Amino acid sequence: MQALQPPSQLVLRQQQQFGQQPLLLVNAPDAGVVSELNVAGVWHLHAGYAAQWQAQQPHVAQHFGAQPPSLTDVPAAAAALVWLPKEKALSLFLLDALRALFPVGTDIWLVGENRGGIKSIHKNLPASVTAAHKVANGNHSLLLHCQISEPLAQFELADYLVYTDYQGAAEQAPLTLASLPGVFAFPSIDEGSAMLLQHLPRISHGRVLDFACGHGVLGAVLQQAQPQLEVSYLDVSAMALAACAETLRSNQLQGHLIAADSLTAANKEPSFKHGFNYVVSHPPFHTGTATDYSIGQQFLQQVNQHLCQGGELWVVANRFLPWPELIEQAFGHCERVAHDNKFAVYKAIKSVRRASPSKPKSAPAASRQRKPRQRQWQ
Repeated sequence: MQALQPPSQLVLRQQQQFGQQPLLLVNAPDAGVVSELNVAGVWHLHAGYAAQWQAQQPHVAQHFGAQPPSLTDVPAAAAALVWLPKEKALSLFLLDALRALFPVGTDIWLVGENRGGIKSIHKNLPASVTAAHKVANGNHSLLLHCQISEPLAQFELADYLVYTDYQGAAEQAPLTLASLPGVFAFPSIDEGSAMLLQHLPRISHGRVLDFACGHGVLGAVLQQAQPQLEVSYLDVSAMALAACAETLRSNQLQGHLIAADSLTAANKEPSFKHGFNYVVSHPPFHTGTATDYSIGQQFLQQVNQHLCQGGELWVVANRFLPWPELIEQAFGHCERVAHDNKFAVYKAIKSVRRASPSKPKSAPAASRQRKPRQRQWQ
């Protein structure tokens, strides 16, 4: 079993605090905590965590999605234990969802790493929950407790959607972008993706993968220009995929949404069967608050396998990241298309296999002609 993350270690050290309350775990990264806690169910926001839980604890009731589970999904849950995300807006979103799920007086436990913002979360808690008090600290993490003081009659995901317009090419209508708390660059578009969009070619046909799609801006801009494109949108975040679905709906577009934390995890998806003509991405390099190069590294090492012959990779990244070297290792070349003082756009093409010229076959040994020996005169 993998080592538990620091907040999970603190939870297990303080397991007596929870008594025998059946807990709804929210955003829990480590399936190993089940051995010491009374777990009624798990609400996943991270596809990688969800896959781990489903593999290791298939008997536990589980739900993946931006929409919270209902009490019919987790009927035994009587309290909640939340692994706080780094985004405060997402933390408040989760508390609202729990207020709609549980009655007044329900215990809400919050755990997170010190550097993830939990030390200041008490300043941002709404009046609808009681003041948070510290229960324990350790493992560079903090465990807090509060209770629901004001229920929420109904939770509607649509109430948390934020819309902005992105103007691409002058001849195109503005694209409506939908975003939710916790989505990268919430509520708009990040500088790197905006730079990549300025340099992407006009793609007229084929299959496109938008890897780490967020709210779907890269694929949606391409699809808006050429609606016949087959675009797949992959992200690890349930919040991002929900926002992406709304971006597509708002612009009368259709796409294939994939919840996965890597290309390998998505390999059995139907859209992966024939490979992609283009892959576009602004690969992440953080998991929560921690710098994590493994996501981008794995993506760049594997993406060549999922491109058709002659297929193109287009990525944007912070200039300090070592992505050019990885792209060159995978493709044999890497072209820097554009750069500024923060970002660079890179391109690589999967080389077309060329059949090696066939060599003339040599005659079978039995049919080879032997030269007659020269007679030697004495």
